Amino acid sequence: MSSSCVDQTKHFLVTIIKTAFSYLIALLFVQLPLLSASIITIGKVPDKYKQQKRLRAKRVDPNDPSSPYRAEEVQQELQPILEEQVQTLADIPDLTVQRFADRETLGVREILDVQDEKQSNGKVFKKFILGEYKFSTYRELHERIINIGKGLLSLGAKSGDKILLLAETRPEWLLTAFAAFRHDITVVTLLSTSSNEAMEHGINESEVKIIVTSQELLSKLEKTLEKTPKVAHVIYFPGPKRQTLQQPTNKNNIEFHHLQQFEEKGKSANIDEDILKKRPKKDNIAVIMYTSGSTGQPKGKSVLITHENVIAAMTGQKERVFPMINVERDVYIAYLPLGHILELCCELLMYYSGLKCGYSSPQTLTDQSTAIKRGQKGDLQVLKPDLMSCVPVIKRLEKGLESPALDRLIFHHLNQMVLGGRMKAMLCGGAVLSEGTQRFAQGALCVTVLQGYGLTETCAAGTIADQYDTSVDRAGHPLVSCELRLINWEEGQYRNTDKPNPRGEILIGGKIVAQGYLGEASKENVNFKEIDGVRYFATGDIGEIFPNGTVRIADRKKDLIKLRGGEYVSLAKVENVIAKIPIVENSCLCASPSAEYTVLLITPNKKNMASYTEKNFDTKEWEKLVDDQEFCDHVSKDVQDACKKAGIEDSETPKRVKVVADPWTPESGLVTDALKLKRKAIEAKYKNEIENMYKDQPSTKQESKKKSNSAGTKDDGNAEKQEKQSNETKEDKQSAETKVDEQQRKDKENEGQEKETKENPTDVSEDVIANDDK
Repeated sequence: MSSSCVDQTKHFLVTIIKTAFSYLIALLFVQLPLLSASIITIGKVPDKYKQQKRLRAKRVDPNDPSSPYRAEEVQQELQPILEEQVQTLADIPDLTVQRFADRETLGVREILDVQDEKQSNGKVFKKFILGEYKFSTYRELHERIINIGKGLLSLGAKSGDKILLLAETRPEWLLTAFAAFRHDITVVTLLSTSSNEAMEHGINESEVKIIVTSQELLSKLEKTLEKTPKVAHVIYFPGPKRQTLQQPTNKNNIEFHHLQQFEEKGKSANIDEDILKKRPKKDNIAVIMYTSGSTGQPKGKSVLITHENVIAAMTGQKERVFPMINVERDVYIAYLPLGHILELCCELLMYYSGLKCGYSSPQTLTDQSTAIKRGQKGDLQVLKPDLMSCVPVIKRLEKGLESPALDRLIFHHLNQMVLGGRMKAMLCGGAVLSEGTQRFAQGALCVTVLQGYGLTETCAAGTIADQYDTSVDRAGHPLVSCELRLINWEEGQYRNTDKPNPRGEILIGGKIVAQGYLGEASKENVNFKEIDGVRYFATGDIGEIFPNGTVRIADRKKDLIKLRGGEYVSLAKVENVIAKIPIVENSCLCASPSAEYTVLLITPNKKNMASYTEKNFDTKEWEKLVDDQEFCDHVSKDVQDACKKAGIEDSETPKRVKVVADPWTPESGLVTDALKLKRKAIEAKYKNEIENMYKDQPSTKQESKKKSNSAGTKDDGNAEKQEKQSNETKEDKQSAETKVDEQQRKDKENEGQEKETKENPTDVSEDVIANDDK
């Protein structure tokens, strides 16, 4: 027996054994428990099943397709407030110290040591040896909030002024925000990863005079301060790294204050009682939040958010998430940037509700995180949280039944290894998770995934799934504090009368909707509008609403590009399919109204790509292959096969693919902190690559066969094959001529576009990318 036959036999036997084992596992741990549950509940409808199948939201007027959708519980009136005693964010610290004075709340891990660790590539990383979490009580934090507030007033800050918070996610960030809210001082937020240009723009546009930051960011801020003449004070606190840094000195008319000393100064400050007692009104601006932006512009948009807006968002989030939470025992882990509205609302809600909150960072979150020394535990393993917020990256759940045996034997241990062992709920915003990711989290990690949808302009509120919603590829249903409308978008052929599921552009309305944009971005205030006395924000997202009231984000108006031939391409839809390919870390589909086809840029998963090239090209050094045409064609075929399998139209499937070596990170400026593509930035960086993909036309069927014919003739000289290939070439030529005629017809129908293309036949990169996420 030949070695190939032996290999095939082994492969066949292994496949049989694996299949039999999987069926045995399914029988013992899934099917038999299901059968038992069915027998026990025969004649009864489980309550959980009822909850899953219930109607969640519906139109207020069932006869009017344009009327708003509301949650079933609030058809008559929305619920925009937590309770009567909480009208503004300034009310929260006073209320919580009355209710939870000696309860522990915000906590951080003690840093015992910092060591340099040299990597194999010669780089040196700072590695931390961390202790246990140390928490403060509400009473202790309330005193700090009062002292920071008095300190701000002692510097001359007054009602209506603005301060900038530019720091990592730490307790000091939240305490300073509460202190500002208390005295009607507006908090301006910028992400700690912001570029110098973005910082300069935000500081000058918002006219802040006081900046609160961490000591680690002072060196980054220093150059910016030379171009921000109105800044008079910088307050800084030790950041999470606890490095020995030089103390800043006063210069350029700017005074620097260490937060601890600043609090002492505030404690002893003599402030007029009338000023101390003055509190904000609910429609005053609480936060000016600069979005990270996905347009490639470094400045982002400055959203004006009132106290009422944030309270309404917190109200909706609490109603949807808190049925799962034990406020006496549960712990929340905070690691997303507080400069993002989702994390800010979540932390404010946890503080208001009396939950313990432990702070972390992406660099210390897990045992494998970059700043955790080998052998040390990450924050998840030490804190063992029950709840977290995250952004996007099988058991039989459809009938509302778990598999307790598998949960105990396997999946609970995965939860323990990855998330600390107590994690029961994840609130996911930013983008809807893929089906595979959601099923993995719910099934393998035993975690309830609460998908959500919202924008900075709606305080991250809009929809959230409830704990009984096991559907995938959906974003839950409207919160009790807001409503949704679907507006027809005829160009994309989406209508709110579509059957069975209405579709259209999503408008989100209610008290959660911000007041608009500040400064340069105010020209886009047209996206805020009033309908029947309710303030709405036009999201630009296309929604589809199912009969039970749940929402799917079907498309994005600016993600839909019309090709030269008239076909629409949904960029995000294709990218979501391509994201499932193992070798792909991230991708950007490029299209243009003057192009006949799409092209694709890929940044690979380095580990998987190394295995891929080792298997197909006998090398793990994939970086050396990115300009190799055979490699590009090989990847293109895999991409095209994946698109075909997923039902992507041929017109949407990329004809050319380029693998790029540079990773797309927030630091590179090519994705946002929520890892959304900055399409304009990607277009600018890879302008030449995009142009080349359009210059080098994809191989036609005729050209491929000519190459095949040439190779075949050289190899065996078979006259019969040559004759057959000649006939095929003639047929292909006739087919090609027919295609040319068809293309000429299309060209006449698109004379305007044809003229534009003739003037610049190859450089289509100017309008290749067209997506400005709000």
